[in-house]
Amino acid sequence: MKNNFKIIFTLCTVLVGTFLALASCKTTEIEVPEDLTAAQLIQRGQDALALNRYKEADAYYIATIDRYGDDLKCYVEARYELAHSRVKQKKYEDALTMFNEIIDICDSPNGMYQVPPKFRKLSTIQIEKIEQAKKAQAEKEAQKNK
Repeated sequence: MKNNFKIIFTLCTVLVGTFLALASCKTTEIEVPEDLTAAQLIQRGQDALALNRYKEADAYYIATIDRYGDDLKCYVEARYELAHSRVKQKKYEDALTMFNEIIDICDSPNGMYQVPPKFRKLSTIQIEKIEQAKKAQAEKEAQKNK
């Protein structure tokens, strides 16, 4: 009877371990439905970002750019959201590059007429916040090194 218990216990342990290993190997590939509008993609990205699901949010923003990037307004809006996601992930250099690109687009002749000016203003604000965060981080590291 003791041997049967050991065998059953061992089998259960192996089965549970196998199940957990398979469950942890689930794909991280985000499937973005093909039939969504730019506004729906952006909204889904924002919803995912609010839940700190950065890869999912980024997948929606990149899909917006891939599918609707020929429309300058859609491109800038998705690019802004992607940059905002990078800020939340503390990937400041990526975010700065994107925010500066948005400002350049907004200052271009086409951008002035096709892109709402709020994206330029918001990008400028974000750049200032990033610079403040980087400065605070540098000061914190300097204090730690004293």
